[in-house]
Amino acid sequence: MPACENCRELSDGQCRAYTRAKAMLRRPLSPPPLGACMIPITEDYLLFIEKGANVLDIGCGSWNMIKDYCDEVGAHYEGIDVLTEYHEKKTVATRIENLAQLSFENEQFDLVIGNQSMEHWAEYGCNLSWGLYQCFRVCKPGGRVVLNVPIHFHGTRTFMLGRIDKLRKLFTPFSSQVTFNQWGKPSDPLPQVYPYPGYPLLRKKPAYILDIQAIKNRPLPSGYNNHGATSGRLAEILRYPFSYNIYRILVKTGLIC
Repeated sequence: MPACENCRELSDGQCRAYTRAKAMLRRPLSPPPLGACMIPITEDYLLFIEKGANVLDIGCGSWNMIKDYCDEVGAHYEGIDVLTEYHEKKTVATRIENLAQLSFENEQFDLVIGNQSMEHWAEYGCNLSWGLYQCFRVCKPGGRVVLNVPIHFHGTRTFMLGRIDKLRKLFTPFSSQVTFNQWGKPSDPLPQVYPYPGYPLLRKKPAYILDIQAIKNRPLPSGYNNHGATSGRLAEILRYPFSYNIYRILVKTGLIC
């Protein structure tokens, strides 16, 4: 929920969120649901923000919807990103840093948000389990960690192959109240999106957006670390499916489309 046919953004068979996203983000976008669902999902996140709340935006990029809303209602905004610019626009980050070395104190935020950044954590040297530990470490007891990610589109192995059970297990140590909502699945009446038609593991698996919302209601577990993390091209090779690395080589050499 929601399938596209039930989404509030569907009007006369068209995705209004996609039109809004193009106007807001002003950069090339994949077709809906990939380039659209983040807009209504984030608007739902804003409902959790009240006056006086502390909000952390993980991988904030240059999109200022969350920051502007915090300013409007009197909440305190912090954003982190590894980049100073995103698509030639200055990021709204208050700190340029990696989630792996998150510098905020424990239990500081009422809401931790990640808009389509989690699927890239491992590419920047932050293991999934360690990244979640960091998110929940700085989240107050009873606070929320909300993350949305594309499935069957890009990012590391868990997200490309849609290993939802693995994601559920990663959240379990921190929360017993976790919801997984699939946006754009199914996408009817909009066309389904198959980003890699020549890749056998994803040939019949259309992409969609997964919205994950968790309430921190368990004590912070011990024993977490970021051992074995890599970054850059090496991380891509190690964290992508081996078969996908072969597929990329074949595409690059023109042997398959």
